[in-house]
Amino acid sequence: MRRDRLRIVAPLLLLVLHVLGAAAPAAAQPRFPPDSSVHAILDGVVRDGRTVGLVVGLLEADGTRRVFARGSAGAGARPLDGESVFEIGSITKVFTGALLADMVRRREVRLSEPVARLLPRGVRVPSRHGKEITLLDLATHRSGLPGMPDNIPESEGRDPFARYTAEALYEFLSRYELPRDPGASAEYSNLGMGLLGHALALRAGTSYEELVRERLIAPLNMARTGIALTPGMDQHRVRGHDRGGFPEADLSWMTLHGAGALRSTVDDLLTFARANLSADTLGVHDALRDALRVYRPAGGAGEGSGLSWGIFRGGRSLLAAHSGETHGYTSYIALDLTTRRAVVVLTNSYSAAVGGLDVHLLDPSLPLPKPPVWVAVVAAYRSGGVRAAVQRYLTLRETARGAWQFDVSGLETAGEWMLWRGFVDDAAAIFQLNAASYPRAPEPRISLGDAHSQAGRLNEAVASYRSGLALAEAARHPRLSEYRSRLQGALQGLTPRQ
Repeated sequence: MRRDRLRIVAPLLLLVLHVLGAAAPAAAQPRFPPDSSVHAILDGVVRDGRTVGLVVGLLEADGTRRVFARGSAGAGARPLDGESVFEIGSITKVFTGALLADMVRRREVRLSEPVARLLPRGVRVPSRHGKEITLLDLATHRSGLPGMPDNIPESEGRDPFARYTAEALYEFLSRYELPRDPGASAEYSNLGMGLLGHALALRAGTSYEELVRERLIAPLNMARTGIALTPGMDQHRVRGHDRGGFPEADLSWMTLHGAGALRSTVDDLLTFARANLSADTLGVHDALRDALRVYRPAGGAGEGSGLSWGIFRGGRSLLAAHSGETHGYTSYIALDLTTRRAVVVLTNSYSAAVGGLDVHLLDPSLPLPKPPVWVAVVAAYRSGGVRAAVQRYLTLRETARGAWQFDVSGLETAGEWMLWRGFVDDAAAIFQLNAASYPRAPEPRISLGDAHSQAGRLNEAVASYRSGLALAEAARHPRLSEYRSRLQGALQGLTPRQ
């Protein structure tokens, strides 16, 4: 199984900015679209097959809330509403960033403190050119650590974090060599944020779950937010689905909780959003505002990265945002720091096809992105098999290209989903179609090699890898080393054992 198919991250890492100053008078504040417009948008999202079900929460500047639910919560689950409990994936990271800000305010840690000082004595953390990885480096994805550790057991399958121990984390850190200096550049890292949450809990002398509950969840009265399911949360838990609509089991966590372990509801996340936008100086509010400061400038003027939050300029506003994905869920939270409004979108499908909905609701002048074509391809596959999927793709390409997003990733996504589900020959057919559609792109041929390799057709795998590698070398593709490694693995499989 390819480990890069597992994403507990936001597919698009947003940059973060904090805007100081009072909000405009209430009369001048923009407001969200009327209910009828929101209903129409969400009906279209479900009708297109972008998700099985979703709940959307809108927070106006005056504190008014509106919650909308569409689609199915999954077999045996209660109908969707504001209390429905979802995995929120990498939105957990903004809670981890807020914990860091809180502990800095309490003088329990410093942003410039090397993370090694928070870990048990004897644990080696990689450094480079005398520069150690600091807590700020981890919180802004500038540690130099990779997205994921390489010692997660393949046998864990769809639940890779369930038995990933602290000892395994320390073993990885002890032998990893940083490719660049800490702080030099950004690379989104689940490992780094998981390490940060682990280290903060060690310094506080408790577990990550207890720390986030004590410092954030309980003070904000977020009754249905946590890692372990309480009876009340379990009663309202929705069922997750993969991008093809098949049910997916929820994830379990052991060590890297700070990267993506929380569950929550739209109601609770609107409360969290309100607290982040509040002018209150009591309790956790100062720490929340600290997390929304710019610590690593990037992009345009005023844009940059806070403590895990990302902020970018959207339309006339500055937006702080984060998203999250697990195997069965996708989530979004966006704060409009200019107008003091917020949007929360929680879905029970692993599908970035809902991306951009939060920003569009904040500012309808920012168009809702076209649905990626894999949505239609996978829907056709589920109802009619691979021939129907291929025909659906060809028909849309000829008759509705302007209504769907077409690029090499569309069929790649559909094929990878089929491969993930074990439909190997069908995946191969989709990758072959993609190679014919994008003859100069290396990815379809590499993926076709994966399908042949998984089916035990090593000669065909070698041929596909070589074809894709030649295209990647000509284009100086950034994943060259990975593609060469796959070819080498297939060649080794062809070598007779002594």
